[in-house]
Amino acid sequence: MADSRDYAIVSFEQCLHASYIDSKMETERSDSSLNPRIIANDKASATNLLSVIKTQLKSCASFDFSVAFISDGGLQALIEVLNELRDKGIPGRFLTSTYLNFNSPAALKKLLEFPNIETRVYQGNMHAKGYFFNKGELSTIIIGSSNCTQTALTCNKEWNVLFHSYASGEMLKSACREFENLWTDPATTGLTATWINEYDRYITKKEPLKPAVRSTFKSGQTVVSTDGESTITPNSMQQHALEALEVLHDRNEQKALLISATGTGKTYLSAFDVLATKPQRVLFLAHRMRILDASRKSFETVLGNRYTYETYGAGSAKPKAQCTFAMVEALRRHIDEFDPTDFDYIIIDEAHRSGADGYRAIMDHFKPVFFLGMTATPERTDGYDVYSLFNHVIAYRITLQDALENDMLSPFHYFGIADLQIDDEIFDDPRLFTMLCSQERALHIAEKIEEYSVDKKNRKGLVFCNKNEEAEALSKELNALGYRTLALSGKDSDKVRDEAILRLENGDIEYILSVNIFNEGIDIPSVNQIIMLRRTESAIVFIQQLGRGLRKTDEKEYTLVLDFIGNYQKNYFIPIALSGDRTYNKDNLRAFVKEGSTIIPGCSTINFDQISEARIFRAIDDGDFNGVKLIREEYEHLKRMLGRIPNLSDYDENEAIDPLRIFAKFGSYHAFLNRYEPEYAISFDSPQCAALKFISQKLANGKRIEELLILRDLVRDSHLPAEGFFCNLQRTTGKSTSRQTIESACRVLSGSFLPSEQPLIEFDGERYLLNTRFASALNQEEFKCQVLEAVDFGISRNASRYGEPYRDTNFVLYEKYTYEDVCRLLNWEKNANGQIISGYKYDKGTNTFPVFINYDKDPSISDTIRYEDRFTSDREIIAISKASRTLQSPEIKRLQAWPDNDMHSYLFIRKNKDDKDGGKEFYFLGEIAPTGNYRLFTMPGTSNSAVEITYRLDQPVRADLYDYLTSDFNQ
Repeated sequence: MADSRDYAIVSFEQCLHASYIDSKMETERSDSSLNPRIIANDKASATNLLSVIKTQLKSCASFDFSVAFISDGGLQALIEVLNELRDKGIPGRFLTSTYLNFNSPAALKKLLEFPNIETRVYQGNMHAKGYFFNKGELSTIIIGSSNCTQTALTCNKEWNVLFHSYASGEMLKSACREFENLWTDPATTGLTATWINEYDRYITKKEPLKPAVRSTFKSGQTVVSTDGESTITPNSMQQHALEALEVLHDRNEQKALLISATGTGKTYLSAFDVLATKPQRVLFLAHRMRILDASRKSFETVLGNRYTYETYGAGSAKPKAQCTFAMVEALRRHIDEFDPTDFDYIIIDEAHRSGADGYRAIMDHFKPVFFLGMTATPERTDGYDVYSLFNHVIAYRITLQDALENDMLSPFHYFGIADLQIDDEIFDDPRLFTMLCSQERALHIAEKIEEYSVDKKNRKGLVFCNKNEEAEALSKELNALGYRTLALSGKDSDKVRDEAILRLENGDIEYILSVNIFNEGIDIPSVNQIIMLRRTESAIVFIQQLGRGLRKTDEKEYTLVLDFIGNYQKNYFIPIALSGDRTYNKDNLRAFVKEGSTIIPGCSTINFDQISEARIFRAIDDGDFNGVKLIREEYEHLKRMLGRIPNLSDYDENEAIDPLRIFAKFGSYHAFLNRYEPEYAISFDSPQCAALKFISQKLANGKRIEELLILRDLVRDSHLPAEGFFCNLQRTTGKSTSRQTIESACRVLSGSFLPSEQPLIEFDGERYLLNTRFASALNQEEFKCQVLEAVDFGISRNASRYGEPYRDTNFVLYEKYTYEDVCRLLNWEKNANGQIISGYKYDKGTNTFPVFINYDKDPSISDTIRYEDRFTSDREIIAISKASRTLQSPEIKRLQAWPDNDMHSYLFIRKNKDDKDGGKEFYFLGEIAPTGNYRLFTMPGTSNSAVEITYRLDQPVRADLYDYLTSDFNQ
């Protein structure tokens, strides 16, 4: 025991030496996870203080927080982990203050609900911020600038120092003394309901109009009039959109579509464009009077008295004003009263509706100078081509992720919560419908609303159900539990809906339950809760419903989103919708579920309880993302948007499905188009198809650029002299390409690396030139174009994903590679399949030793390979040798001879998931070195020996990836 402690202290001392004296100090004993470090909120490196605090809380025996400020949003961001600690009985203490009367009474009341947490308030000017995580002998402390607010924890520019200390250390002792001194100070009082009520009355009387969110001055963006009031000016994203519209106006485009997330100011943007273009008469179209009234106010704010304004609805006379705001149906009925040239500029709100007869009749009738369609979701679930109505011209696109990054929307805290045992069958079988609206389910919903809500005083929520009958029944059950709710359906008139919305805004009711009538076409800025009780079958609908709560207001700090998740086959649409990632990469989706709060832009957070997380992982595992149906749907969507057959470059430019999925399924883009695109009439012979397949599947991923550049130059020039070839390629790549890499690339292209592939190039002793058969095939111009298109796609992918290789390798940290990729990029002479590699393989020609680890073992695999590779920290991993190995086995002796033998070992690791789409890629984690610790053991359930090998990583694993890899998905 003493030896173990002594070893740990030596390691700790070495970490301190590296941190404070010499950062280059590297020893086998030092553990980088113990290094003191600065924690700054940084989306680029996927780190923020919130994720660090949550990680520390999950491994502590108790915790103490000293924070001057606690906001609703700050506590909301921690609710999931605090619930877990409550359930485990982990004790904690919050010490806060009355400084500036900042603290939220709602947040303080929420803290009282946790029986494991004691809270005290220092009644004075305390501004200390410290987070203590007690773990027995070695504890972790964070001291710095961050209070417990959502911005400080996630997106503010903050500096916090994390360090570790033994219980006997003076640094920890002094910090704890200071905490205890404040905790027991006479000015400190225990938090009680009575104290909170008095505090609430005091601050309400003193600052009754205190906004939840305060705007920040930004030079060049905030315009302040002489009376001190801010005036409306375009934000940065709107300014970019206006510049894009100006380009369209200059080239006399007649129609364009503006795609912008709900709540990002599309109406203001259209008014700004009217202000810039100065049309004589403007028509603004919408399908509901509520939208028209709000839009008219926005135009009046921007345009002032430069224009006159009039609203046109049922029973109205023909408008004479310069700006007319018209109901679609009313205008359609009286379309003959209008001349086609009555309006110069026509704006169509909710343009995804423009496929309806009324909209099309209006668009066919009028001949303005410019049509502007505005929508958050142009993709219709019925497949109608909205893009064609606007000539496939997209003026500008602002995604949900763009809007969050640019602080255009209210932050949201999303919680995926396990619903009762509800699956797809219950929705599809009318006999099981009663389970959806049972008292048991209503009680479950109510329990979770209370558990996750911080502010319970001012709830204004929209609840989305699967069926109208479900909405009505659940509304009754929730009302019986004391909530104030009502249900609406498509049968209710606009008047009934508007009255319900008014009651929600006024606080007469707390929730409106519906199915899809609020998916679009409403604007209720005060909504601060979105509750999803329906199964997610579409990312489009998910984003529509989420967007109902993201309109920013001064009174709303954030929006609470509760998503009740059942056993649904398409749960994978949840991370797709939240991340905006349509590449359908399963590892990316799993990583987002685990680490979404560090990835999603702005101050929003993503949380799942263990059961809902497992349900999503199961849906991702079972999803067929290389299926023909999905690929065709994504292709058709992109084609509709562009109005033509997409080029390969169009997929990345429009953030569509990854073309590599098409290559994996069909061999090449040509093969896919040839099978499923009626407008595609190009044919190639078998050798041409085989060449395209090789280029598409082996090279176009862009993981190494040399093959692509060699092939491009030879296709253009048919031959390249060996003399000067190496230097020319180095100049082209702009990097120090080794001769070994170029020789390897030539082996790949000549077919010697993969003997089964037909050669594309050859060497005659003096020149590199195209293979005769391939050169002949290139005489067909269309084939040549498609070869170059695939090559150019690969070069572009290399620039965007693989442009910054690790050290002097061909790999990029944290990118993913197959066995074949690794053999190729290590410049091996021949490829080796996964069965031969089987965990690791030494290559004599390159003196390299790649190590491959499946971090999650399938319980069904045989005992001979069912043993545990494991991280001991983010800088150290224990890997297991192949079966029947001893300390005298050749690979072990070779590792023991390092560093004298100058061998280079590299670590590749993956979650061993049965993706059902052929995914066999490993994350590259850099170079590793054996520490000298080897342990011989007998594998459980067998008589076979094996060796535990401890490696030290050259680079600590990035925090979010480390958490993802080490998480247990099988819990």
